[in-house]
Amino acid sequence: MALQGSIDESENKQMKEASMRSIQSFARVISDKHLQDLSELDATDVEDDDGTADTTDDTNHVDDVPVVRPFQHLDFLVRDWQDFKRSATLADKHADMKAYASEVLSTRKQQDLADTREQIHSCFASIRCVLLSHPGHAVTDLEYDGSIDEIDGRFLELLTSYLNTLFGPESLEPKTIHGVAVTSRELLVFIKSYAALFKEATIFPEAKTLLEATAEANNANMKDRALAKYKAEMQKKVGPRCSYVQPHHLTEHHRLCLLGSMTVFDMGAKMGRHSAILKVRQQLADEIVAEHARYVEVNAERDPYKNIEFYLVPATVALVLFVVRVVQDLLCFEDFGYDIPVYDCKHVSVTLSHLYWAIITFMCIVTLATGTLMADRLKAVMTVAKAAFLDQSAKPKTD
Repeated sequence: MALQGSIDESENKQMKEASMRSIQSFARVISDKHLQDLSELDATDVEDDDGTADTTDDTNHVDDVPVVRPFQHLDFLVRDWQDFKRSATLADKHADMKAYASEVLSTRKQQDLADTREQIHSCFASIRCVLLSHPGHAVTDLEYDGSIDEIDGRFLELLTSYLNTLFGPESLEPKTIHGVAVTSRELLVFIKSYAALFKEATIFPEAKTLLEATAEANNANMKDRALAKYKAEMQKKVGPRCSYVQPHHLTEHHRLCLLGSMTVFDMGAKMGRHSAILKVRQQLADEIVAEHARYVEVNAERDPYKNIEFYLVPATVALVLFVVRVVQDLLCFEDFGYDIPVYDCKHVSVTLSHLYWAIITFMCIVTLATGTLMADRLKAVMTVAKAAFLDQSAKPKTD
């Protein structure tokens, strides 16, 4: 993003400086490359970029641990450069640009200038100077019609080289803040936060106010990203097409998803006060707790054996019928001495057998339809019972 023509010339000097610093800070957030268009790079121009350093001075360390620089690229584009040798090649000119940038941005003896340069270096991953010669007097003529043929060849060579570098495949990269790529949805949050500041303020917001807005938007984006990560991972176990999961498996999966979600937040939420970051982190934890409760409830609704009484009652009836059949087979007397028997033991036995086998068959069909969940549950019950038995048997030995 270039800032040429972004200042209202009708403003006074103090208002211009405040406007420039605010617009520069806004530009850092919505663009991965920042272009400062200058006629000459001097200490004043470097001081102008101190506004951005002010907005990021509190974001370079979290708990005294160095973090990634918040912004990506800063180019100082110097116009009408006259110190190139006529015989210099393009490589020689690039070498002159690096030497000039190193000289101007090097540490100075004055403490304020040294602090400014140190802060600028801590804010941007790369800083360079681009020197462009004069495009030719024909371009400045009032009757210039925009013809490329009238532009000085040396200027075109430098401009072509810079544009190839600026828009080359190696230079095109996503916008990042503190090393974390910003999605289109997250960029919209940043823009809304800044637009709200400019809407509510009677003058351009101060750098510290912009920092707070940037940090708030960034932390909110990281919270949403971390929560989305948690939901996506939990959907793999408790999604619409998933079946019932054993509670201990779900708890372990939740623990891993929670750890991954918090890692995503901690890696991206590095702007602003540490207390503000912790506040948003707690909000994320609370939302994850609510989501976990919802997933547990959804999973419980899928438990085919949650209403175990529906299975115990038929099983009890079948068992009673079986016991009655065995007892009557052992004790039944078919002949009571009458011509017409009042009680047919064989028919009763067959009837009882048909009844409890019908119930057993129905229960088997239901069990097969619900898969192997009953077997898993029985294994879990047996494991718990075995552990309890071993604990009880170990107590007398220790006593």
